[in-house]
Amino acid sequence: MDALQIVSLALDVLLIVAAVIAYLARPQIGGALAKGLRILLIGVMVLGLAHLIETIMFVVLQINDDLNEVIHRLLVAAGFIFVIWGFTKMREALKW
Repeated sequence: MDALQIVSLALDVLLIVAAVIAYLARPQIGGALAKGLRILLIGVMVLGLAHLIETIMFVVLQINDDLNEVIHRLLVAAGFIFVIWGFTKMREALKW
C-alpha cells in the first residue's frame, strides 16, 4: 500500500469510529423517537462502511474500478435509505 492508500484507509476507519461515537452519544430517549434515531444512525454506519469496503475492494481485492464504484454507490444508497427511514420514524413519533 502506498501513502495515499494508507491515508484513505485511515480516514475510512475514522468515519466508522465517528459513526459509533455518534451512536454512543445519542440522547437516551425512548419509544418511537429512539427507534427512528437508531435506524438513522445505522444508516450513518452503513455510509462509513461503504467507504471502507470501497477501499478494501480497491487496494486489497483489486476489483475492477467500475464494479467497485457501482458497489460503492449501492452501499451509499442503502445507507441513505436507512437515514431517510430513520427521519421518517422520528417525524411520525413527533406527530400529535
